[in-house]
Parts: sequence; C-alpha cells; structure tokens
Amino acid sequence: MMRRIAVCLVSLVLTTPVWAEDKEPTKSPPASGGSGMQMDMSKMGPWTRKPTNESKTRKEIEAFIKEEDALMKKRDIEASLARVDYPIFMATDDSKGVPKAQSFDRQQYADMMRPMVEQTPADLQVNHKLDIKVLSDSLVTVNDDYTLTVGGQKYSGRNTALLVKRDGQWKWKAMSEPGWGDMPSTGVGGSGMSEDPYKKQKQ
Repeated sequence: MMRRIAVCLVSLVLTTPVWAEDKEPTKSPPASGGSGMQMDMSKMGPWTRKPTNESKTRKEIEAFIKEEDALMKKRDIEASLARVDYPIFMATDDSKGVPKAQSFDRQQYADMMRPMVEQTPADLQVNHKLDIKVLSDSLVTVNDDYTLTVGGQKYSGRNTALLVKRDGQWKWKAMSEPGWGDMPSTGVGGSGMSEDPYKKQKQ
C-alpha cells in the first residue's frame, strides 16, 4: 500500500501529460497531501530514511529476540509486556483458513498472553532462523522460521513481526502467526487457556 502511494506521488510529480499534439503541454498540479500544500518529495518517503548501519541494527534485533526467549523461560510477563509498543496489531487464521486480526491495548494483550507465559514449560527450547529486513533505523520486519522443542517433541512454525524503535528501545508493534484463530476468547485470563497449551498436543 505505501509503495503504491509512493509510486503514484512520484509519477504525479514527474510526469506531464500531453492531450493533443497541437496544444501546449499541460503541467500536472503539484502533489499535495490533501491540504493544498505542495509536497516536497525530497523530504519524505523511504529514500529519506535509509538505514545508517544495517549490521548494527540486525545485531540489536537478534539480541532482542534472544532476550525475549529468556523472559519467556523465566515466565517474566511484566518484563515482556514492557517490550511492546501499544496498541499492538495481531493477525492469525483459524483451522478453516479464516483470517482474524485485532489491535490490543496493554490490558487486553496482558490478559491474552499472561496464561501462556505463566504456563511456559521448563524444558522449552527455541531455535530461530531469522530473516531481518531493516527498513530504517526505527522500523524493522522480522520473518522467523522457528522450531520449538517441548517434552522431547518438536513443533515448527513461521511468523512475521514489525518492530519499532521508540525512545531508544526496540519494541513489538505487530505480529502475524497462523493457527491461533480457534483459541477461545473467554476463560482464564481472557484467553480461555486454563491448561498447558502443549498438553493436548503431547497426548
């Protein structure tokens, strides 16, 4: 969507349509943001926010993911909640392939995540294969092909996330992961998870 907007704006600024050979070329009106003010394309858009040090940013994100795993194993829900830029947008789908998406404020997110964090198995091991795309010094997307090992069994999955850097700290802003759409919306902690989410899978 943002790419389409950028392409349209650049085209509007740079092109001059000619409607007839015997008429003077008619200049396109300057691009504006809807307020009538001319937009200076040299001062906005992705070309103005190119990453200054991608290697450094990737290392920061790798460390952030590692820290998140450690917090999960420690069941430190409060520390984990502090690493989110609210509201957070989350998307998933259910067993029928129906997509679901919602924005969560801090309380809603805490109600959903607390049972899962508090029930984290002690022997949980997570291996990540990260594909980190640095959009700017404050915007990063992460695609993760991961493997969970719990009770001797392995579960593999894939997700994607958007992280933002606010006040010098990286935080989760959006997450997408398939397969959670059938989770009950009511119950313990508001998530419906009254027992170990891995228990039924291991039986």
